[in-house]
Amino acid sequence: MKMLKKRLAGGLKLVFVILFFFSKNSLAQILDYETEIFISELISEIKEVNQINKNINFKIISDNKINAFVDENNTIYITSGLIENCDDYVAFMSVLAHEVGHIDQNHLIIRKSSAENISNLKKISDFTIIAGSVISGTPELLQGIGVGQASISNVYINFSKDQEREADYYSVQTLEKLNVNSESIINLLKTLEKNALQRGLTKEKQKLSSHPYFEERIDIINYVNKNRNNKFNIKTNNEFYFIKAKFLGYNENAEIIEKINNPFKLYAESIMYAKKGRLLESLSILNDLIAKNKENIHLIETKADILYSYGYTKEAIKFYELVLKNLNDNIYAQMRIFQNINLGQLSIKEAENIFEKNINLINNHYNNREILLTYLELSKITNQKHWIDFINLLFKSEGENINDLKKKLSNYKKTKDENLLNLIKKIQRDL
Repeated sequence: MKMLKKRLAGGLKLVFVILFFFSKNSLAQILDYETEIFISELISEIKEVNQINKNINFKIISDNKINAFVDENNTIYITSGLIENCDDYVAFMSVLAHEVGHIDQNHLIIRKSSAENISNLKKISDFTIIAGSVISGTPELLQGIGVGQASISNVYINFSKDQEREADYYSVQTLEKLNVNSESIINLLKTLEKNALQRGLTKEKQKLSSHPYFEERIDIINYVNKNRNNKFNIKTNNEFYFIKAKFLGYNENAEIIEKINNPFKLYAESIMYAKKGRLLESLSILNDLIAKNKENIHLIETKADILYSYGYTKEAIKFYELVLKNLNDNIYAQMRIFQNINLGQLSIKEAENIFEKNINLINNHYNNREILLTYLELSKITNQKHWIDFINLLFKSEGENINDLKKKLSNYKKTKDENLLNLIKKIQRDL
């Protein structure tokens, strides 16, 4: 069996998303359908119980630090390290609620307006404000990560201690409203405190931090959260643990893997084995898990990812098709299938059907080179000149000034194709 260079294994699509015609920066972002659906549902619960109408987005970034932070666009950034180090879904939800608290109480706007150097900014609307939260209140997490929109600078703002306290209260009160509680929240804070001390952040230095003392934060949890009617959801927690195991396996976090129970430990190990080149062992464990957890279609996606990463593309595509049949909005399975279409054997009619069927991919991922290249070839087969010209324009705009690209897009009125016009409008809004 020929060993091919492994790209990914274990259900996570780790993507360095290069906004190639927008920015020189890249974002180490993890794309995973199962995790995104899970987080979306938790945020929806938090919003509903607090009667929030704001649109709140999130991104999962690859970083072993335990952290989360927000920006002025109401986007919560969640590190993979946070997911790996939460004992259960309640601890993870408490962090999400903390970040939502900053958004709901407009903390970022308040800090933005009071920043000492705000008068030195030419146009504050041209900057993405990144607000540190949860843990250290230091900007080191942002180094090397282009977390903002393209071609804009990042201004790092620490929330005040009072705002952090408010967000802590908001978090525990949210969990009270949801009737969930767990010692895991305190365990997470103790882990953070241990990590902080290892980094040299002594209690004396914490006086200079934007965050309250860890003891004070624990006291807030113990004082506010007196809920006795604990509706801890075992099903939700199992879903979280499968996700956590996926992250642990992908990042080969053996220390934590040893501490978790089966079947989650086995799942993490199957992914870790795949990463280490032990394919047969990996698939043997995974096949057994799939047989015993038939309702968990995400395990099949993981199998597809592992096969794909080893170069077994045809076999992987069959499993991706099974995933898409059960989860028809799984855009990542759709992307895998789309990017492996045999273009050379398509008739014009087949190409037209594929073009229309997958139009959501180019709408949502117009900065993805592989998708653009496939659409370029489909455009050539179907002789859609306006699409050919447009996609070539995007490629030629690599590294170009945003204003120049905006001008070219605004002048692009040569087509009556609704799909193309809608895509151009979307790009203009995003710019």
